[in-house]
Amino acid sequence: MDTVTLANVYARAQQVGLKLAAAEVGPQLRIQYFDQPVGEFLIIGMEPIKTWSGEPIILNVANGGAGLILIGQDGRAEADIPVTSRFIFVRSHQPAASSEVVGSVAAFLPP
Repeated sequence: MDTVTLANVYARAQQVGLKLAAAEVGPQLRIQYFDQPVGEFLIIGMEPIKTWSGEPIILNVANGGAGLILIGQDGRAEADIPVTSRFIFVRSHQPAASSEVVGSVAAFLPP
């Protein structure tokens, strides 16, 4: 499976004008997204938070088939992320992007 580091995902998102979400986006999305399709996992593009043991994690809003969950996953900059992963980022308040940037975002996203 093809992967990319979390740091590279974040760098590319920043290049196209996206920003990291606040950590509370994960729990709020989980509370409000009742009809999430089975098999959908949405990684919150966020600054990692630390577990009780000090490990950095990011949040994942998921429906793995057994129910709706909010889980933590490896938040280290060097963590390998499958290229097919879907992220939630925050859009900038800047004016609409040019078609060149939109095309590069489309090329960055999986089909």
